[in-house]
Parts: sequence; structure tokens; C-alpha cells
Amino acid sequence: MKTAIFTLLALSILTLAATTAVAQNQVFVPGNASGFFGNVADIQVPLIPAITVSGASWITVTYVSGTVTDCCGVDTGPDGVPWDVGLGSQLPLQEQHGVAFAKANNLDALIGVFVPQKIVQRKGFKALDATKAVAYVGIMPNGLFFIGTGKKIWAGQAGTLFLGINDCWVSDNGGGFNVTVSAQ
Repeated sequence: MKTAIFTLLALSILTLAATTAVAQNQVFVPGNASGFFGNVADIQVPLIPAITVSGASWITVTYVSGTVTDCCGVDTGPDGVPWDVGLGSQLPLQEQHGVAFAKANNLDALIGVFVPQKIVQRKGFKALDATKAVAYVGIMPNGLFFIGTGKKIWAGQAGTLFLGINDCWVSDNGGGFNVTVSAQ
């Protein structure tokens, strides 16, 4: 009887462990990975695929280390820095909201976007801004969101989380962010 109970308990624990399994990736997001979002976007550096989930999942992004530098003397962590965006310029998160020429609180911050599997698997997909005719199938800016030092995201379907930098002039950027990304 004790053996049967022990066996049942052991199987229950193994089943629970299998259903709460966590996938985890270490990801480096270079300081120039803007996905060509924003305006004036100077070089086409796709967003970085961080993790792919096969169904509804919680995805957690956690900053580990690193800074992004650029020509303006900025050397910042994943929350970014306040910046007056000049005439004719628009950062990716500003494009997401349809705003330009305004003060931004998060230049060079860590940003993300979750793209459903049905889009990622389309022929010609690139992790670039779909509004600028640089990708046959790309990413719409309205899905971009701020991550900073960390964020937990609900992905209601299969797809891929892409990460990038909130800057529109990235050819002079250096460094990047090391993050862990997990899904369960």
C-alpha cells in the first residue's frame, strides 16, 4: 500500500514538473537593433528573436547586464534616458503611438514586440518595420512596448518575442543588453 501511494505521489510530482516546465534563453540585444522603426531610421538592423512559444504562455524578460552608447554621449541601461527628439525624428515607441517631435523618456531603452506565428511564418517575413516598405511581411509599430529592466508578457497564442532598442538613428550606437527570456 505504501509503495503504491509513493509511486502515485512520484508520478504526480513528475506530471506537475512536466506541465510547469520553463524554457529559458540568454539573449544579446545589440545597440543598433531598432527594426528600422522610428524616423529618420538610418540602417536596417532587424529586431532580435528572443523566444518562440508554441501556445499561450507567460514570457518574462529580465535584464542581466550591458549598456547602449551612442554619439551624443549617451551611455544607458535598459530603461533608457530622457531625450528631446529633434525635428523630423521619431523613436520607435513614439511611432507606436503616432507621436513625433516630443520629449522621450526612454532613448536607447530595451523594447519588444510579440509577433504571432502565422505572421512570422509568412513568406518574406523580416523583423523590420512593415510601414516603410523594407519588408514584404514585417512588424507593425502598434505592437511595440517598453521592457526596460524587465517585464512579464502574456502571449495568448503561438509566436515569437522580438527585442530591440528604442532609437531611430542607430548607426552610431554601440554596446547592447544581455537579458534572460523565459516562457512557461
